[in-house]
Amino acid sequence: MTAMARLQFGRLTEAWKGEASQFTPLLAEQLDALGTEIGVDLASVGESEVQITGGRRIDIVAQGTDGSEFVIENQYGRADHDHLTRGLAYAVARRARGLVVVAEEHRDEFRAVAQYLNDLAELDPERGIVVWLVEAKAVRIADSPWAPLFSTVVEPNSFTAIVEQAKQAIPIPSLDEFWQQFESPSVLSAAKDLLSQWLDAGHRMRLGPNHIVLEALGPSRNRFRTVVTVYSDGQVLVPFGAYAGVNSGIAIEALANETFRKRADTLFGFNSSEHQARTAPGWLTPEMVDPLIEFCHQVSAAYAAALEPPALI
Repeated sequence: MTAMARLQFGRLTEAWKGEASQFTPLLAEQLDALGTEIGVDLASVGESEVQITGGRRIDIVAQGTDGSEFVIENQYGRADHDHLTRGLAYAVARRARGLVVVAEEHRDEFRAVAQYLNDLAELDPERGIVVWLVEAKAVRIADSPWAPLFSTVVEPNSFTAIVEQAKQAIPIPSLDEFWQQFESPSVLSAAKDLLSQWLDAGHRMRLGPNHIVLEALGPSRNRFRTVVTVYSDGQVLVPFGAYAGVNSGIAIEALANETFRKRADTLFGFNSSEHQARTAPGWLTPEMVDPLIEFCHQVSAAYAAALEPPALI
């Protein structure tokens, strides 16, 4: 009988020696897992290591699918006053939707403060800042690589329900309504051309409040995977983390190697460090449609190849 491997728990310092150099970038990669734990769809990292006054930094400013911001502070050991107050001050200044503090342990007094702030936010949703306190551990099976395990210890009283109600109350625009969001005629022309070519090739798209998601058949639960996301201001989001299997657990090897990434960086102007990378506004122009559609077809072809069963030898 084969012995079952034992689940091991460890401290964050045991798994990732550097908080800023290793754990913060890992947390940025694991936004989907953190988002699942707190009940919010964290779509991408807006910024990381954000410089603020006094020479200090905010660890991560993440974005929800509707563009709202969430400030994330992470800390080894027991959370201290500095991370909570710094994160809260920045969240208030940016009018972010919420603050998430990730640490190995949270003090009772901080839990009380977070709950107090959540109570106030429930009474005045327009001005309040909601807070999540999340504890993190390192976990692995046998000698496998360490992975973070998140557990929420304080959360908004009814935040998830309110967010879902708000989502249901705001209808997803029609394609005509989406086109009306464009301020630049050049970007609008490029987006229409891109979408027309994509649909003519037999693929599909999905509408969001201020964006369209180009999708293609690929290995996933619903058989479709995101290729790129195009915003009404001409930004293009390229989900490198999703290509590597961060969301689905299924990595596409052809899209996760150094050669592919270098070509993508050259095309979009990235720096090889982003996992959910956005171009600058206005990047999508008529001149960039052909290179972008070629990139999208490369991604869709890699997805299709990953769906094919292995050849029998």
